[in-house]
Amino acid sequence: MAKKGSLNARFLCLQAIIVMMSCVGNSFITPILQRFGYEPFDIGVTMTCAAITAAVAKPLWGYVNDRFACAKQLVLAGTALGCAAYGLLIASGGQRVLATLAVMLLYLTFLCLLGFVDSWAVRLISDGWTLNYAITRAGGSLSYAFMAAGFGAIMSGYGPAPGLPILLLLFILLAVTVFSLPNPQRTQAAARTVSIRRAVQALGRNRVFVIAVAAYFLCSVTSSAFDSFFSVLVTGLGGTEQQVGVGLFCQAVSEVPVMFLYSALRRRVRWPAAYFLAAGMAFFGLKTLGLGLAGSFQVVFAVNLLHGLCYATMTAGCVDFILETVEADYLATAHLMYSAIGNSLGAVAGNALCGAVAQAIGVQPMMVLISAGGFIGCALVLYAMHQKRRAI
Repeated sequence: MAKKGSLNARFLCLQAIIVMMSCVGNSFITPILQRFGYEPFDIGVTMTCAAITAAVAKPLWGYVNDRFACAKQLVLAGTALGCAAYGLLIASGGQRVLATLAVMLLYLTFLCLLGFVDSWAVRLISDGWTLNYAITRAGGSLSYAFMAAGFGAIMSGYGPAPGLPILLLLFILLAVTVFSLPNPQRTQAAARTVSIRRAVQALGRNRVFVIAVAAYFLCSVTSSAFDSFFSVLVTGLGGTEQQVGVGLFCQAVSEVPVMFLYSALRRRVRWPAAYFLAAGMAFFGLKTLGLGLAGSFQVVFAVNLLHGLCYATMTAGCVDFILETVEADYLATAHLMYSAIGNSLGAVAGNALCGAVAQAIGVQPMMVLISAGGFIGCALVLYAMHQKRRAI
């Protein structure tokens, strides 16, 4: 298909804004729950409920976009609901039903939208637009880094309430950016044939895709150990909410060089994208193991620099993996189904398991134990590629 022009600058702005909104709305949920007096098991239960919500919602987001090509409208509606959910969380004061509902809505919106924007990129690339996903996602990582450090300092001094006006300001900037971008094409074939049932059937026949989803599930169990318990780890080692923000800053900054170098590395080594998924999963295991063995929050910050090799490698590799593996009519559905089953259901299992294990033996021993999921996921992806080569 002929190239339609470059969207890199505009899509970089979109990634930057949506990631900053997710940083405020998702990354500081655990510190807020800690302020409400939640114990590790309570945090695990709440995050498990939220992950279940995301697991159900993600494929539906992708299906609606594949079926109706309405990415712009969905992003605006979702972020507006996310802002309201954050306001509900603050207003709940820790009341269990309201707080849990708010966290579920934050996962339904801001967290799901991170994957949705990725699926929007996949569709636009398939439509023929020039879009370097890794470069645009690097802008998101950099914006997350500064928002994490800045909001961590704000929250340490003033609590979580300033997050709401910050989100509303970002929503205005997002609306301006979204209106400058195209919706994906809505082909007549997709309008007639795309359905959840057909998508599940088509993807279920794709052996490499299915194994990659299973591997991602195991890796997400591992990543839940630090996604939901990072602030518990830092404060347990003597840090504050401001140090939590600094740790998240280090984590996000480490993604930027990997994102920038990803495309050049792929051109040089010419590996299938699945090998980048496998490498990212192995580094997730290594990072979680390192956090479990850290003796101070300063060491935690150093170990967090591995996050670029984990998250950036897997995030950029996932876009290419879907384009290489899945037929065009199901690209958005496949991307979000991969994320829903692999990431969100993995987080459901991971949050429940990590919360129970951390309550029983402590956060750091739990991380050492749970790190195995990343290594096993890596082995599964390599096995799938080995079987694929043998079948050729």
